[in-house]
Amino acid sequence: MFLMTLLLSDVEFCVPTGKTVALVLQGLRWLLQGHDVQVVSTLYTSRAASRMIAGQLGMALSADPTPPPTPGSIALHHYDFHNREADVQQAVTDLVARVKDGQLHVLLDEALFAGSDVYGQRNTTLVGRLAESVPGLHLWAAGVYHTDIPPSLRPEPLTVPLRCAPSVLREVQTAVDRLTAGIHNYSDSGVPAPGDGLRVIRLSHHGNAHTGRWPAECRQCGKEVAAELRRLGVGSGGNSLPNSPAPLSYSDVFILTQSSELQDDIEDDAGRVTSRASGVVRGLRDEGLPVCVLGEQDWRHNRARWERDVDDVAVAATDRVTVTRYDWLQGLERRVVVMLPGRDKEVDEGLSDEEIDLYDRLSAASRCTTQLIMVDVPPVTTAPSTAT
Repeated sequence: MFLMTLLLSDVEFCVPTGKTVALVLQGLRWLLQGHDVQVVSTLYTSRAASRMIAGQLGMALSADPTPPPTPGSIALHHYDFHNREADVQQAVTDLVARVKDGQLHVLLDEALFAGSDVYGQRNTTLVGRLAESVPGLHLWAAGVYHTDIPPSLRPEPLTVPLRCAPSVLREVQTAVDRLTAGIHNYSDSGVPAPGDGLRVIRLSHHGNAHTGRWPAECRQCGKEVAAELRRLGVGSGGNSLPNSPAPLSYSDVFILTQSSELQDDIEDDAGRVTSRASGVVRGLRDEGLPVCVLGEQDWRHNRARWERDVDDVAVAATDRVTVTRYDWLQGLERRVVVMLPGRDKEVDEGLSDEEIDLYDRLSAASRCTTQLIMVDVPPVTTAPSTAT
């Protein structure tokens, strides 16, 4: 919701104000014109968004009542530029081999180009090499701060919020106002919103039953979030959201955090649990909610399951609540989002609790289209000294 659009020949980049929607629409346009579309993920954190784009393109093409006689095809490519430098040249080789009639059509979602970051430098290298190798390159991409634009790209900001209710946008706006570096402010679409949206629900990680510094560590937080989801009618087949066109499924819910503590049960080769799931996950399951957990430990210890789950969540194939670090499922939105404050022990070192809250709003609250639930964390207080 806070990123932008970049252009190389007719190469464009956008982000969460509906940026993935823009990529899907452009990809569909190419397909209907008979062009093949290459959907590219250059890091595991963008895999879900790319899988969703490819799936939506396929569904839109098959649902077209008047398809062209020879529509284009869709190919999905996965790479890991962060961990494998050789993947950059492999991507160039794979994509150049897909050139048809002198043209190449590429969609690249959640691709950062930060100059000091190895991953960003490799994305820049990919785009530069493709531009040199394919004069007829058409590449639309998303996930770019306007402070990190490669020289070969022309920026076009996407700043009109297309999908979130005003009540949600106000929570995100707090962060946009305070964290100005690399973020364009919203602009007015000129079309009044039909309503303010649903009141933001606020819970608190506070009280005798709550444990741990952050909600991801707390079993009671899981139980209270589950109770709120039940109250909304999630998974019941009913619907308590006003003016909502469809009942809420479990798969309509994201529970997002940045906590390093988030994980599912970790098992050894014999299937024995060696490390228990995070408190919030256990609390959700105590209340009978089906849960899919995507955390760093799950990615490190059971990569195959993690990848299957990511593909599943991308197309909402299984009706489960998704609990994940928000940067592991970039680009995806849900009707209901629960925001759990938390710290990444490596990335967030030195940040204040207030700064963490602002980044959570940008990266988690912005993914909500209808009902936002925020779990507040009381500040740490130090008892006054009694020394005389």
